[in-house]
Amino acid sequence: LLFAAILFSLFLALPLVQKATRLPLDYPLAGVEPTADRPVVGFSAWWNGTLQSGFDAWLNQHVGFRGLLVRTANQINFTLYGELPLHGGTQVLMGREGMLFEKPYVDVYNSGGKKHREDFPHVSSSTRRLQDRLARDGIAFLLVIAPSKAEIYPEFLPAEADVAGRPERRSNYQNFIEFLRRDGVNLVDAHELFLRWKAEPGTPRLFADGGTHWNEYGAARIVGEITRSLRELTGKDLPSVRIAGATTNRTIVGEDNDLGELVNLWSGRLLAGPQVHPVVETQAGSYLPDVLFVGDSFGTTLTEFMDRHKLYRRRDTFHYYGRRFSYPVETDLALDKAQLDLLAELRGRDAVVIEVAEYWLPRVGFGFVRDALNAYDALDAAQGAAAGEP
Repeated sequence: LLFAAILFSLFLALPLVQKATRLPLDYPLAGVEPTADRPVVGFSAWWNGTLQSGFDAWLNQHVGFRGLLVRTANQINFTLYGELPLHGGTQVLMGREGMLFEKPYVDVYNSGGKKHREDFPHVSSSTRRLQDRLARDGIAFLLVIAPSKAEIYPEFLPAEADVAGRPERRSNYQNFIEFLRRDGVNLVDAHELFLRWKAEPGTPRLFADGGTHWNEYGAARIVGEITRSLRELTGKDLPSVRIAGATTNRTIVGEDNDLGELVNLWSGRLLAGPQVHPVVETQAGSYLPDVLFVGDSFGTTLTEFMDRHKLYRRRDTFHYYGRRFSYPVETDLALDKAQLDLLAELRGRDAVVIEVAEYWLPRVGFGFVRDALNAYDALDAAQGAAAGEP
């Protein structure tokens, strides 16, 4: 009995030992969650309960073997009951036929286009004004609308997440796209394209089962539209791609299983499902462009594909207009907007491509459009003053 008690005590002490020594190594968790602050200690905190709740939250993030324990608990619940975790970080929903959905996208799908409607006309007209101002400097402009998985494949939503009557309500995308088309903004409307392609017989899925973003095949088809549009807008012999078909295997590329990893099972690959990859035909061009991309996480799949196929000589990406990523020289730097010279960034470019997921509409460029217009307006005013214009 004494030996059993000693073993039990050692077992209870293992998390403390692991936390203190970092040995043996834990199995880290995927995803991001808010960091729990160290609890405030004091009589008043104890009396009102904030000490207890704060300590529980802090200890939950600092206990040893946390990754192992969380993954084991999640795996047991999934194996026995088919349930995914409902607490902490990004919530993932299990849809029909094993298709995963990110809950915030499903919430936006079900809410309809109720927010930001008063901003649509101004954002659209500002985007067109930037397009025209760039054209004066010989820079092509293209706006890419990235679709939501819930909007393209609502038939796979879990029954409890599919709100009755949603198809009759208009989304932010449906309300906003009318202004963009009215104002003549250069568009690659991937939402419309995905719905059209999906309806064509034999089209494979355009989103991976375990991913929240378009899969490599879907992104590649959009790259084909982007390269075609840029050839027309620039009037230059730019390289382009055509997607001649698809292959299916189990090889995961990029973020094609990002949701499968976020649920933190022992192996998220079990949720990945088949992976669809494009068969690519590249048409060489005599001119490699210099392109500035501004976009969100959907844009990463586009630029990674374009990097691999060398579709430009230089590319900078303003990721959420907060970080800079570059090709061919790789960079990952925070954007200091106070020191950022947007006119210098734009000078010499062949094209500016803004990608925005319909989830974020109408936040086109995440502030880039506003700042670029302000920089151009200041330049035009200064040139007008120098020329003696009233």
